[in-house]
Amino acid sequence: MLVLSLLPPLSPCPQITPLASIPSSSIISTNQSSNHKLSRRKTLSLLTSPLIISLPIETARAEDKDETQQEEERVIQIFQDASPSVVFIKVLALQPKSGQNKKDVPVIEEEDAKVEGTGSGFVWDKAGHIVTNYHVIDKLATDQSGLRRCKVFFEDVNGSTFAREGKLIGYDASYDLAVLKVDVEGDKLRPPLIGSSRDLRVGQSCFAIGNPLGYEHTLTTGVVSGLGREIPSPNGRPIRGAIQTDAAINAGNSGGPLIDSYGHVIGVNTATFTRKGTGISSGVNFAIPIDVVFRTVPFLIVYMNVAKL
Repeated sequence: MLVLSLLPPLSPCPQITPLASIPSSSIISTNQSSNHKLSRRKTLSLLTSPLIISLPIETARAEDKDETQQEEERVIQIFQDASPSVVFIKVLALQPKSGQNKKDVPVIEEEDAKVEGTGSGFVWDKAGHIVTNYHVIDKLATDQSGLRRCKVFFEDVNGSTFAREGKLIGYDASYDLAVLKVDVEGDKLRPPLIGSSRDLRVGQSCFAIGNPLGYEHTLTTGVVSGLGREIPSPNGRPIRGAIQTDAAINAGNSGGPLIDSYGHVIGVNTATFTRKGTGISSGVNFAIPIDVVFRTVPFLIVYMNVAKL
């Protein structure tokens, strides 16, 4: 049972005709002179020459190797360019010390707090806005105790990790989207290139970057498997136009970017069908199209700034 969880070929070898089937008339004439015998020997030599046979194969193999290496290097470059834009998000439940006002509780070390949710996100702009899924931070959005905090982990260009507190700016459960704000210098933020989901085609390559099962900055690859899908949002309303992909998406990938072959973000990974009782992705995964995100996020930043309410 499946459950939807939010979360050039070688060049052909020259054909060699067996010598026994070669008509004698194609090799020598009926008047066999010494010159004809010499011509027959040259013909046999050419037919059995390993150089003539092996060269096209070796050339094709070299070309295939070059193409494979170029493809690998392209994928590596896509990951290296996009990875610094991806963040790891943790929602923490804090415990205030005796007599301490809950509003004064800082973001403390994780060993002193309970991790209530994790997920992914990506830098939206150099102002410090982070896009993620609503279901990643829903406990923060509905917190009545004032004791929940959000930590956002970044990776700089040198591969070093640093964390900042994320303030909830706005959210829309109907589209499973949320925006956080962090206080980080603009030169340390690497917003990705934003693409379009309008002209996507089934079969084109795509890549998911996120933190599945807590493994930070993981890359999975696949193709766009379907378009125009409908999936449920956290509040039950349908999200239409979702992108289906077979790029592996598991718990912790939610909120991370789905990227095309040019390194452009084309969607926000949000859900997967899992085999009931296993939590393992079935290979049927979904992302919110970036065109929907592009329309929704600016509205959340400008008009639904819950941090100011």
